[in-house]
Amino acid sequence: MGVMERLSTLIRANINDMLDNAEDPEIMLNQILRDMETEISRARSQVADMMAQERLFSDDLKAEQDKVAHMQERAEYYVGQGNDTMAREALKRKGDSEANINVLQQQLSAQSEMVGRLRSQLDALEAKYKDALANRDNMLARFHRAKTQQQMTRTMSNLDVTDYSGALSRMENRIRMTEARSDAETQLNNDMSSDTTNMFDDSERQSQVDQELAALKSRISGSETPSQTKKMG
Repeated sequence: MGVMERLSTLIRANINDMLDNAEDPEIMLNQILRDMETEISRARSQVADMMAQERLFSDDLKAEQDKVAHMQERAEYYVGQGNDTMAREALKRKGDSEANINVLQQQLSAQSEMVGRLRSQLDALEAKYKDALANRDNMLARFHRAKTQQQMTRTMSNLDVTDYSGALSRMENRIRMTEARSDAETQLNNDMSSDTTNMFDDSERQSQVDQELAALKSRISGSETPSQTKKMG
């Protein structure tokens, strides 16, 4: 019954729980399927042996039942012949066969019950094997998705959660100060350039005024008459 015990264990085993506890579910699942195939093969062989034994019990029972019927006929025949000795022998053999029938019926009943139980276990294992085989890729895909999600969760939980807002704020203020200083220097340079330009403009205006004054003096001097000169003198 060793094979059947292993068979029952595999039937009762929860494949999902086994996968949860496995280091590598893909390897574990393939191994489970191979183990199930092996146990199914062994179970089939054992069930076949039990069924063969059941068949022998059934054949033996049928033979004894036929023998009972035959001995009954022989006893009746010998009674008709007036041969009590042979009639008694026939009835004795009939009784032996009837006793054998009782034993064979018990053996056949027990064997049939065992075969039925083993075949039920075998059918259950084969059904579970077919289900596991059909869902192998799906189970592995579910595992890999869960594993990836688990790794992401662990990675996120292990990330440095230091608050950088203060450092970022200081950096922003430094950048703003640099921008403001740059604008100030640009403005100062522009103001200096404007002052220089104003100086040149003032000088040019003064020169122009001097020229206009000289021209005015020259025009006035040229336009004076001699009488006007004398009077003024």
